[in-house]
Amino acid sequence: MAPDYRNQFGRSFGEGYSYVAVGFQLAAIILVFGGLGWVVDGWLHTRPLLAIAGFLVGTAGWFTSLYYRVQRDTEAAKRETRKGNREG
Repeated sequence: MAPDYRNQFGRSFGEGYSYVAVGFQLAAIILVFGGLGWVVDGWLHTRPLLAIAGFLVGTAGWFTSLYYRVQRDTEAAKRETRKGNREG
């Protein structure tokens, strides 16, 4: 295997794992924000109002973060493709 292909193959695994981490982030955000809402609900006796609100706020923030991450990765891939076309 040529060194360039080997580097590209290894890089694709790294990019894949970074998107697996995004899934773990979603799970953590649901647990943290929903859990905080649940705790505050217990204090205020409003269960499950703030737990649901925490879940929605956390998930909306996660989707926003994911959107900007995908945009950034797409732009980086476009720049890399343009760079490769100029060199080739």
